Parts: sequence; C-alpha cells; structure tokens
Amino acid sequence: MNTYADERPSLDQNWLQMQWRHVRLWRRFFAQAVVRETHYRAHFLTTLLVGLVQLGLGIVPTLLLFGFTAEVHGWSRAEVIALVGVFQIVTGLIATFVAPNLNRMTSYLTEGELDSVLLRPVSSQFYLTLRWINVAELTNVASGIVVLGIGLVQSDLRPDVGQVLQAVVLAGCGLVLLTAVWSAMSFLAFWLQSVGPIGVVFLSAVEAGRYPLVFFPVAVRAFLTFAFPVAFATTFPVRALAGDLGWGPVALGLGLAVVAMTLVRLVWRRGLLTYSSASS
Repeated sequence: MNTYADERPSLDQNWLQMQWRHVRLWRRFFAQAVVRETHYRAHFLTTLLVGLVQLGLGIVPTLLLFGFTAEVHGWSRAEVIALVGVFQIVTGLIATFVAPNLNRMTSYLTEGELDSVLLRPVSSQFYLTLRWINVAELTNVASGIVVLGIGLVQSDLRPDVGQVLQAVVLAGCGLVLLTAVWSAMSFLAFWLQSVGPIGVVFLSAVEAGRYPLVFFPVAVRAFLTFAFPVAFATTFPVRALAGDLGWGPVALGLGLAVVAMTLVRLVWRRGLLTYSSASS
C-alpha cells in the first residue's frame, strides 16, 4: 500500500532538472507576491512603519547602555548598532520567506490543504516551506542594511573581501539553521495537530540575537550557538566583519546547516508516514 511518504515517478530526467524546475516555480511565487503587494499598498506602508518602530526600539537599549560606558565585554556602541542592523536583516528575511509559510502549518494539516499539496508534481516540503512570500517585509531588510552601514562607519571597520564573504556565509548559515529549527518545531503538527504558539515562542527566542553573544552566561552562549543557533545569524557575522574570526567558524556553520537540513528532512518524512489526510 502506497503512503504519502513514498516517492512518486519524477517529471524530470535528473536531479538538476528537478532543482531547476523548483527554482522556476519559486520565481513565479515571488512574481505573484509582488503583484499581490501592489494591490495592498497600505499594507506595504504599514509594514514599513512597524519595521522602523521595531528597529528604533532595538537601538534605544543600546544607546541607554552605552550612555554610561564606552565598551561592554569588548563591544563598542557602534559595533552593537551594526549587530542590530544584521539582526534586522536576518529577521526581515525570515518574516519575508519563512514565517508566512510555517505559520500556516496548523491549517495545512487540520483544514485539509496538505491533501491538495501532496497531489502536486512538486516537493511537498518545498511547497509548504516557500510557497508564500511577504514582499513588504523586505523593507525591514533594507532598513537593516542602512543601520549596518551606519554601525560599520561609526566603528571605523573596513572589512576586506574575505571578511565580507565570511560574514555573508555565516549569516546565510544562521538563516538556514534558524529556518531548520522552526521547521522542525512546526512539523510537530503531525503529532500535536496545533503548533500556533510554537511560532510565538520561536520569534521570542530569536530576540536574543539583538545582543552580542558575550553578554550572556556561558551556558546560554552554548545554547544560542548549537541548540538555537541565532549566534551564527547575528554575532558571528559582525565579528567576521571586525576580522576576529577565521574560516573555522564558517566551516562549522556550513557543516551544522547540512546536518540540520538533513534532520529536518527526516522529521518531515517521518511526519508524512503518520499523516492520513484531514478527512479520514
């Protein structure tokens, strides 16, 4: 008896063709999201204003803290502002590409939407993780880039090409790792049915990335590096731009990202084995 986890005959002749078909499909998702956003301009402006307010609220504690001292645990005010900019970029990307999908996981399973997804000639995990895109949240990415630039100029950091590459790869690894953690938590819906509060818990935990890793106790640093790896998304990229990291942490981040995505894939397939459609 076939189950939803069983492989179906592929429409493509090889693995590369399949990946290229998914890229073209995602490009259409993005184009649809842009068209949809042009019909709701008020939503675009509201998202921009909310993002700017959140960014301001993230900088205020830094200004208050460094009003009494020039340096905390080796971090200057300008470096922490750069960190807030990186945090804004990463959370903006999550809000754009990840949150609109994983926040729907409960409805996918309880309202039968997953049934129709499983019948499509596309990877169901790819579809449920990347189908919806909130283009308006890209304004927060843009504002984060501006704040990062201000922080780098004020701190007088002049990273070379290698350091910029390290920072980009580390931030990318952090984004993949955080997406993997949230995906694994959301896929628990196969067993728990409702995982709405999990998204709230995840976003609250991500807030720790606003602050340098050394501001936390040792045990919390280990947790934020390996269990909930927000350090790869915020602290490590800034330290790379400052020239404090080599390629070792980059290799570690890449390795952890591969392991995390493999584990998430296993959780997804195990969940599909337990799924019997919402109508049965």
